[in-house]
Amino acid sequence: MPDNIKSFLAPCQGGLINNLDYLTQSSAAPGSAIAMINYEPALEGGYRRISGYANTYGTVPGETGAPTLGAAVYGILNSGIFACRKPTTGNNYFHYWDTATEAWVSPTTVGSPTMVGVTKVRFAKLSWSVPRLVMTDGVNPAATWDGTTYAQITSSLAPSAPRFCENFANHLFLAGDSTEPQNVYFSAPLNESDFTPAAGAGVINVGFTVVAIKAFRGELFIFGTNNIKRLTGTSIADFTVTDVTKNLGCISSDAVVEFNGDLLFLSPDGIRPISATSRIGDIELATLSKPVQAIFEAYSRNEDLSSITLLVLNRKSQFRLFFSQAEALGLIGSLRRSGESGMGFEYSQLVGLEVSCGDSGYIGAEEFVVHGDSLGKVHRQETGQTFESNPIFSLYQTPYVYMDDPIVRKVYYDLNTYMRSEGQVSINVGVNFDYGNSDAQKPTDYGLTTEGAAANWGLATYDTTDIYDGNPSPVRKTNIQGSGDSISITYVTTEDQPSHTIQSYVISYSLADRR
Repeated sequence: MPDNIKSFLAPCQGGLINNLDYLTQSSAAPGSAIAMINYEPALEGGYRRISGYANTYGTVPGETGAPTLGAAVYGILNSGIFACRKPTTGNNYFHYWDTATEAWVSPTTVGSPTMVGVTKVRFAKLSWSVPRLVMTDGVNPAATWDGTTYAQITSSLAPSAPRFCENFANHLFLAGDSTEPQNVYFSAPLNESDFTPAAGAGVINVGFTVVAIKAFRGELFIFGTNNIKRLTGTSIADFTVTDVTKNLGCISSDAVVEFNGDLLFLSPDGIRPISATSRIGDIELATLSKPVQAIFEAYSRNEDLSSITLLVLNRKSQFRLFFSQAEALGLIGSLRRSGESGMGFEYSQLVGLEVSCGDSGYIGAEEFVVHGDSLGKVHRQETGQTFESNPIFSLYQTPYVYMDDPIVRKVYYDLNTYMRSEGQVSINVGVNFDYGNSDAQKPTDYGLTTEGAAANWGLATYDTTDIYDGNPSPVRKTNIQGSGDSISITYVTTEDQPSHTIQSYVISYSLADRR
C-alpha cells in the first residue's frame, strides 16, 4: 500500500568518519561518509567532486627525470610564481615564471650552489625595504632573490647549510643545519645578510633537533619531533625562549601551516592546533583529527612522512595534505560547516596527485595553488576538470543507514539524489545491504545522469559543442531494487566531466519482517 512507503532523508555533511561504529554513525551522522575520495565539503552544502589541475607552467628547466624541488607563490615579486630544480649543467637551479613570454627564466646563481643531495628547497617571504624570497635547502648557504639578483648569505657567522627559513620580528631566522641541528640563527633587524652580534644578530641553542620553524601571532614556534618551544620578543635585547611542551612534536617539516587563525602541525596522532597545545590543560589536543584517526595511524606505518606537502586553500577554508606518490591517499580538511562551537574539520581523501612540493598565495586578488611533480613540471590546482588530461576518479559512500530499526528488514524502492551539477555528468550508483554482508544479494550498479537538465542563467557554461550545461532540476531519481536491514549508497565517477555536488539523498522504503 502506498501509505506504507516511508522516506529517509540525509543531508550530506560531516565528511569522512572512521571512528564510529555502524549504528552510531547511521543514527548520528547519516549524511557523513564511510569512504570519500576526491570529494570536498562544498561551500554551498553537500560534497563536491574536486576540480582538476593543469600543467599551466610547463616544465622547469633542468636535468631529465629530476623532480621540482621547490615552488613558491609571492604575488608582489616578478610574475609571482617561482620554482627550483636540479640543472642539467651549471648551477642555475632557481627560476621564475615570466607571464609575458610564458616561459621560465633562469637567473645566474652566483656562489656555485649544488643540488647534489638536495631533496627540498624551502622559501621565506620578506617585505622589508623591497620584497625578497629567501631559499634554503640543507646543502647550500641560504640565498635571496629580490626580483633581479640572486645572492647567497655567506656571512661566516651564519649557518652554512640551513634547511629552514622564516621571517619573524623583522629578522631572518635560519635553522636545520645538519652540523648544528639544535641551533636557531637570527639576522640583524631588517638585514637578512648580516649575522654579526654587534648589529643585533645571534644564535639560540634550543636543546633538540629542529624540524620546523614557523612565525605565528607575534611568536616564533620551534618544533622538534618531541618538543615545541616558542620565541617571543622583538630583538636580541628581549628575545625569550620558553617551553610549550616536552612530550609532543611535529613529525613532518612541511606539515606546519597557518590556517583560519590557528597554527596547524602534524603530530604522531594527527593534526593539532598550536593554540590548543599552548593551553594544554584547556583543550583536548586530538579533537581536530579524531574522525579520521585511523588514517593518520596508517600514514605512520605506510608512508614517507618526509615527503608530505601541506597546502592551504583560503577561499575554501580548506587544507590539503599530499604525498609525493600519486597512488598515496592524501587528505582534505575543510572547516566544519555545522553550528558546533570550536574548530573542527570535515575530512575527505585525495588520490591521483603526485606532489613533490607546492605553495599557495595571492597574485592580486586571485588565489593560486601550485605544485611540482617528479618530472619537473609545475601545475596549477583548482582549474579544469581533469588531472592534467586524466579523468578524476571520485567516490562517496554513505553510512549503512537502518532507518527505523537495525534488525527489521526493509524493501527499498527508489533513491532521490539532490545535487548541483556544473555541466553534464554521469555517475555510477551502487547499492549495498546489511553492512557489506557477502550473503546479501547486491543489485547491478545503476546509472545517474544530468543529461537533458535545464540550464540556469549565470550558472551555465557554453561549451565547445554549443550546448548549455548547468545545474539540473535539483533531484535525480533512481529506481532501485532489493531488501535488507540496512543500506549504503555509493556514488562513483571515472570520466572526464565537469564537477558536481551531492547535497543530500532520500531513500524510499517500506518495513518488512523482523528476522
